[in-house]
Amino acid sequence: MASKLQPYKTWSLIALAIVLALQILWTIRQIMMAGFSFDALWRPLAFTTAFLLVAVTRGEVRLINALGRLTIAGAFLSALWNRFDNFSGFIRYAALVLSFVPASLVPMLAVIATACEVGLCAAMLFGFRTRWASGASGLLLFMFATSMVISGLSQFEWAVYVLAAGAFVLTTVDATLLSIDSIALRWNSPVGRQDMYERR
Repeated sequence: MASKLQPYKTWSLIALAIVLALQILWTIRQIMMAGFSFDALWRPLAFTTAFLLVAVTRGEVRLINALGRLTIAGAFLSALWNRFDNFSGFIRYAALVLSFVPASLVPMLAVIATACEVGLCAAMLFGFRTRWASGASGLLLFMFATSMVISGLSQFEWAVYVLAAGAFVLTTVDATLLSIDSIALRWNSPVGRQDMYERR
């Protein structure tokens, strides 16, 4: 499996390195122009740091990969946190992000995006079908970031391309530490079942 994923891993790490460099340059520029503001910069700093660690270790450290997985879950959770208190406000924001889409489709797309974020947040948080969830998260985040760019908005405040590229890297490495997947794999392996029975 690892050898089959190696070409994809290489390209996803290259993509991650590029977006990390751009994000770091943007962050330095923000600090130089406006000064350091924790409220404005904690998200991009946290997301960038997590995936900088993944890039530096080339996805070889399970603990760091799991941190990347939990970072994506945290990003989704942060985006969803107050959404249901003011969903009409989110629809207005979605209309800005999706300025190139007919206005009549925006409410439906906002609901679909929210359902996807809820499902992917849970899957990434608990490590369920981690590779698939990482790929789907990467695709959703990439579409969101690109929609922002097309609509003339900045994706840098949330480091969305970093999250997207990081999610694609996680599809090629083992990010299952502390996850449902690792428990299921252990239970389904002959050695794992033997250990379980010996403990009884």
